[in-house]
Amino acid sequence: MFKKLLPRIYAESIYDIDLSDLKERGIKAFILDIDNTLAPYAAPEGDGRLKSWIGLLKKDCGFNLYILSNNDGERVERFCASIGVPYIAKAGKPLRRGFVKACGIMGVPFSETAVIGDQLFTDIYGGNRLKMLTILVRPISDAEGKFIKFKRFFERIILKNRWEC
Repeated sequence: MFKKLLPRIYAESIYDIDLSDLKERGIKAFILDIDNTLAPYAAPEGDGRLKSWIGLLKKDCGFNLYILSNNDGERVERFCASIGVPYIAKAGKPLRRGFVKACGIMGVPFSETAVIGDQLFTDIYGGNRLKMLTILVRPISDAEGKFIKFKRFFERIILKNRWEC
């Protein structure tokens, strides 16, 4: 029952993801979350390290990138402009429509797309529903809204018991 909530890969941060392994698996595109995945919650822009990583993905590795965020348009637009990545705001994750639209725009099938995020109930579940490769990263910061903190309680239970799923 909980298998759709479990990622295929766990990483401490985006910087710890083995990009050559993903290339070998046939991954050609990433759908990325912003808050607590790429940057601390509500950071207005990406920092230098993130911009370098994005450059590595796009230019050196040839990956397609798309941001899928449930956050409001103005905040997402500013952040994505700072790192040069297209986006869908108010995406409604884990609903399929944002994931489907992002893959369609990038011209990449679900099977060649990896979803990277910090939340089981939005990023991981949404990607797993479409059989994408899902990668869970540890949240960057503890600064989160009350609803996210509430969901984190259940995430900890699921992750603690993942071997029983």
